[in-house]
Amino acid sequence: MTAEKEEEILKKRLSELVNRAYFSHLCRYTSFLNLNEQNIFLQNQKLFSNVKFCFWGGYENAERRMLCFYPDDLNEDCRFPISTIKISPIHNKYYDHLSHRDYLGAILNLGIDRSKIGDILVEDKYGYVFVEENLEEFIMTTLEKVKHTSIKCTKIEERNFSIVPKMKEIKTTVSSVRLDAVLAAAFQASRSSLVSAIGSGKIFVNGRLIENNGYKLQEGDVISAKGMGKFIYKGMTDKTKKDRCKITISKFI
Repeated sequence: MTAEKEEEILKKRLSELVNRAYFSHLCRYTSFLNLNEQNIFLQNQKLFSNVKFCFWGGYENAERRMLCFYPDDLNEDCRFPISTIKISPIHNKYYDHLSHRDYLGAILNLGIDRSKIGDILVEDKYGYVFVEENLEEFIMTTLEKVKHTSIKCTKIEERNFSIVPKMKEIKTTVSSVRLDAVLAAAFQASRSSLVSAIGSGKIFVNGRLIENNGYKLQEGDVISAKGMGKFIYKGMTDKTKKDRCKITISKFI
């Protein structure tokens, strides 16, 4: 299926959800959207102006997020149908060092579609996976192994979820707060080497595809670079005597 066809199918599905939210006077939710899908919505946002919307992926700065549509006059908060499952080894002494790919592969092997699964966070010997609420019981009763490790699943209430993604703070200087300059600082690469990445649809700012290397970043922007990683631009603190910008970056590691 071509990218154009996939985009049309997504826009049609979003339009149906918007209409259902408008006429039923209830919140309506998508499955988890990847960055490309979030960008398609944001680029076509004016087509869905008869309702309000919000994103959520289970925790702050999640990459894969659900989209909720709700009527203008609906005052209650959206309760996203997302469950958080903690995956732990049964034997604390004998377990594989598992990666994001290991956890994802084990869950997909259960026959679950990728769109039903949000982010997966890995901390030491534990994995935390965000899934659609209606799949919670199935995963918890069916998933028994990840790679060669016997595991157990535990539901974590959102209010009790406290894991914070590991981040590295980088303080550096750049010639400007242009996207290409800050990317080069974050990933220790030359600005010229990042031109193709920016121009080929690999860079997203707050879920929106950016293909202009001169795009000016704002404090708090979340930048995701396919194949490279993700960071938060914390802003400029000062300027050097040579008029370079002193900036702070929080990089996900």
